[in-house]
Amino acid sequence: MLKTFLFIAALFLCPLDSRAAGTSMRAMTTDEVIDTDAPPPVPSDWTVVPSPFADVHSANGDKPTALRLSRHIADALPRLAEDLDVAIGNRIHVVVAPTQALFHELQPGSAPDWADGTAWPKRGWIFLRAPRLRGQTTESLEMVLEHELVHVLLGRAFGPRKVPRWLQEGAAQLMAGEYTAETTKTLAKGTLGDNLLSLQELSRGFPRNPLRAHLAYAQSADLVAFIRNEYGPTAFKRLIRSLSRGDNFPTAIRKSTGELVEDIDQKWRSRLQASPFQLSPLMDEGVWWGLGAFLVPLAWFAVRRRNRKKLDRWKREEILEDALYRTIERVFAEETLEEDSGEDEEGPPIWPTH
Repeated sequence: MLKTFLFIAALFLCPLDSRAAGTSMRAMTTDEVIDTDAPPPVPSDWTVVPSPFADVHSANGDKPTALRLSRHIADALPRLAEDLDVAIGNRIHVVVAPTQALFHELQPGSAPDWADGTAWPKRGWIFLRAPRLRGQTTESLEMVLEHELVHVLLGRAFGPRKVPRWLQEGAAQLMAGEYTAETTKTLAKGTLGDNLLSLQELSRGFPRNPLRAHLAYAQSADLVAFIRNEYGPTAFKRLIRSLSRGDNFPTAIRKSTGELVEDIDQKWRSRLQASPFQLSPLMDEGVWWGLGAFLVPLAWFAVRRRNRKKLDRWKREEILEDALYRTIERVFAEETLEEDSGEDEEGPPIWPTH
């Protein structure tokens, strides 16, 4: 927790430009043409593993990983496109970088050190770090790949229009299987002090406040899940179609669900606020000891179980802290990239928060 406090304090004490130092991206000139079928400039001695919809490029030593990802793309990409009701489009190129240096050098712009993957939707390029570079993480490389594939699919479906951040991140988390009980717990904590963002706030972009940006990221996945579950997959597809055609947020919501934004907002947030996470009194070891010597063995097992859960919780919180740092960095980095990119036709890459 001390690490979290010091990091966040540093963010607020430093000027915004210094927070995003080193993340600005080379702005392409307006006459630079993007060939959406061209592969990334990988070394000539690399192997290429084709699938029906994509090519996976890797060094020879990472060919088993490339084969695994190629098979996964053949299965996952049509499913993701169907769930989003969008076209797959041109061939996608996935690069498995064998070193951190190549992960940065092969991309058409800058990427942060913490990113496990980046997506460049207009080019159809995805860059992933090889498994040995990723360290300890809860997400498989296939999950990161699906996250980036969703970014490419949505970016292509929206064409020149910008994909709303809540939709981009929420759909990617949900479709890649990253939306878990931990996400809901994050939202439940957000209800304290009525901190949850409203639909209108979320539709305007992520907040600059780091903690609320982290909450907005979690809420995005929950919102996508809520729309799909409450109004059906068809309503979610209609929402994507409406937004991609240029409808504003209230209009797209009304067209896809038949309800007003205010009504959906009330249903969505009240559902979370009505279900706070509380520990059962039976999980307090004091209750067990108070029942007498007869229950001492049961109390011992309860304490042992609780301590084990506490260690597991600390481990999850550490992972969430890392995710928070990455979200904070990404929020500030993306804003700086958007400012620095000028008339960049491609725009900044889309990064996961892993």
